[in-house]
Amino acid sequence: MGDSLLKVYPEQFAVLTLNRPHKLNAVSKTMIHELIEQINEIEQTHEMKFLIVTGSGNKAFCSGGDLNDFHGDLEEEEAYQTLKPMQEILYKIATLPVPTIAWLNGLARGGGLEIASACDFRFTVPEENFGFIQGKLGISTGWGGGTLLYRRVDPQLAFQWLIEADLKKSDELLKMGFVQKIVNDRSISSDNKLLEPYLNRSADQMRLWKSQRLKYIDLDQLKQQMDDEVRACSRLWVSNEHKQAVQQFLSKK
Repeated sequence: MGDSLLKVYPEQFAVLTLNRPHKLNAVSKTMIHELIEQINEIEQTHEMKFLIVTGSGNKAFCSGGDLNDFHGDLEEEEAYQTLKPMQEILYKIATLPVPTIAWLNGLARGGGLEIASACDFRFTVPEENFGFIQGKLGISTGWGGGTLLYRRVDPQLAFQWLIEADLKKSDELLKMGFVQKIVNDRSISSDNKLLEPYLNRSADQMRLWKSQRLKYIDLDQLKQQMDDEVRACSRLWVSNEHKQAVQQFLSKK
């Protein structure tokens, strides 16, 4: 295990922590390889009851893709090959045989919200803000998170949020149904009362309920739609709008 991803098993559940606080936990290629390895292991651990994904530090859950790896100077096929691994990870998270929780312990932007959308539930701390900002960068969601968002909230609300690319507060997301709980603690512990219902169920129960949930989803269709989203984003990646937006963003840093 490298330093960009931390894994712990507190009590019959796993916590994966995106661990690049100096980069607001932005996803790098190294982190992608570590995510693949750990999620595959969790998938095969039968005694696991649920998975929590969170971010390191107090500022961010995840700010999206690291622009050192997800930069603007990619050709369309290069962009597709760069984006595709995260789409596969999100599909894996969405279809894990156990429930998954995104513990949004800080801000989330772009791809960070795509990761959150892959999880079954989202818990967030109050007074944070979150945004699918891809629209302001001349592209679309590129890891399959837009496809997942339409399944997490009313499609009309998802449609509007993706177009407007605005930042929303925790309480707004609770009303939308994107967030299920607002928590006061940014850290995670097995004695947190919000986790009691999950800890007090058996691993077999959790897997049964997750399998029931997945029966209401056409998984082949979901996978194809997520891939189509990556293809669409790859085409936008080479647009002048995207390249200019990336340059403007970098010039402000």
